[in-house]
Amino acid sequence: MKSSIYFLGVLLLALSDIRASWWDNNPSPETWAQARETLGNQLRQNLQKEGPAALKPGSSQEQEFRLWQWLGEWPEARGVDPKIFAKLGKNQELIRAYLENIKKEDQRGQVLDILSKMQAQSSQEVKDLPALAVAIALVFDQPFPVSWPHHQVPALAVPKDVVDPVQRLKEMAQLQAKRRYALNLPDLSISELKFLVDHPLPESEMEWARKNVTTSRSSFDRVFDSIRYDTSRVEKDEYVWPFPSYRLSEIKARGGICVDQAYFAAMAGKAKGIPTLFFVGQGDSGGHAWFGFLESPGRWENDCGRYRQERYTVGTALDPQTWKPITDAELEFLARSKERSESYRQVKLWTDFSTGFNGAEGEEALELALGRQPDFLPAWELRGKVIDQKGSAEAQKAFWEAFVKRFSRFPELRVLGQERLLVLAKAEGNELAVRRYEKQILVQNRSRRFDLSIGSAASRLEEAIAEDDWPQAETAFRQALREFKGQAGGQLFYYLAQPFVLAAIDAGQINTAKKSLAEAKRLLRPDKGTLVARDLERLEAKLEAANPGK
Repeated sequence: MKSSIYFLGVLLLALSDIRASWWDNNPSPETWAQARETLGNQLRQNLQKEGPAALKPGSSQEQEFRLWQWLGEWPEARGVDPKIFAKLGKNQELIRAYLENIKKEDQRGQVLDILSKMQAQSSQEVKDLPALAVAIALVFDQPFPVSWPHHQVPALAVPKDVVDPVQRLKEMAQLQAKRRYALNLPDLSISELKFLVDHPLPESEMEWARKNVTTSRSSFDRVFDSIRYDTSRVEKDEYVWPFPSYRLSEIKARGGICVDQAYFAAMAGKAKGIPTLFFVGQGDSGGHAWFGFLESPGRWENDCGRYRQERYTVGTALDPQTWKPITDAELEFLARSKERSESYRQVKLWTDFSTGFNGAEGEEALELALGRQPDFLPAWELRGKVIDQKGSAEAQKAFWEAFVKRFSRFPELRVLGQERLLVLAKAEGNELAVRRYEKQILVQNRSRRFDLSIGSAASRLEEAIAEDDWPQAETAFRQALREFKGQAGGQLFYYLAQPFVLAAIDAGQINTAKKSLAEAKRLLRPDKGTLVARDLERLEAKLEAANPGK
């Protein structure tokens, strides 16, 4: 056993020496483009005999491939000191974390600039916590949304700071060293760490939460209800925070509504080293907010403060790396990928290789990835992108049919494939197939994920409105209302009924708007005093104002 550990240590040291010597032998950035090309050719030759199957995590081939990838980032690193870029390149864990997690939506130049400043000013923390450094860079490469943390609080009330990513890394490293976090940061993946670092609050706010929120990680869901629910605000229709300060201590003292409860719990979790998400969704009575937290590495608890009797079909949060919506269902699917496993590292490596080397060897690597993990979504996405760009209509149809079959248990992915098949059928002029795919989307998601069915119905309405075919639009609207009656009223009202009636008013289709609103009111029948009931009354008032005296 000791000899095995010794051998592994010697191997890792040797690989480290190889990386260091490459940079020592190639110090000039003027030579890096040619050196990268040479490295790519050498990698192809080395893999000629065994193929991409020889490309294994921790192997010298992986080191060469990751180095080849990293050199490809140099043109994006404008203003970065070449010596700092080389030092980052010697940190294999850092560049692997960066290369495995960078997305097309990221501001690559800004990410590299942040990492270079970290390396220059906080090199020990970068060495000790490379994944944390990358997660911070991926989140703070672009501004937070103007509406952060949510649209029900005035921006000036939120105690936000201009975040220095280097200082954030130092502060978090100190807290980790002092064991003041509920989770061990090196145990967390990038996809978890980014939900820990994603806030612009000052350290004083975080320290207040660490001292005053004493709930353990195992029962952290209770933090939501630790904030007194302020029913008086709901009764007064006061859904926006009405006080000057939105500090955590103020929320604790004054109480709040669901958005304040969810915000408080989410920020308290981040302060204590627990990744958290702020969710919103639509239920029978209207909108609601709740939060999720990482119970343990790889295991999310996403129903904290979510009232099951309200039938919220899905919760939506923001992915802080892209600031695009991510659902709790998507998060659950990502957690299934087991990104800590050796198998995940292997299929990710093959998929990344296929992205960089798009010839026969790249296709072989993609086959290997899907053979090892048939549900590995990045490999499917890569293959779909290639087929959509270069494949025939038949090849595209065959791919998306296979996609739907493979991900049939995951509604959002299934609908993604069905919608692509629907587009192909429309382009082909195959009306029978169009109706079949529309029915599949409607029926297969009607019970568990009718938000997806409603979205599909709304898309059909948009098409009819765009063609100024209001009789067809009204017929489709009535059919959808009847199809979904008795299911989450908020989803049906806010994503179908309200937009359609407003569109009819804007188009001067007042009679259509009146009949559609009456039908929606008859079928929805929201409880008095709920958000849906109040917004339904506002919609009626808007319609009356658009058609005075009639």
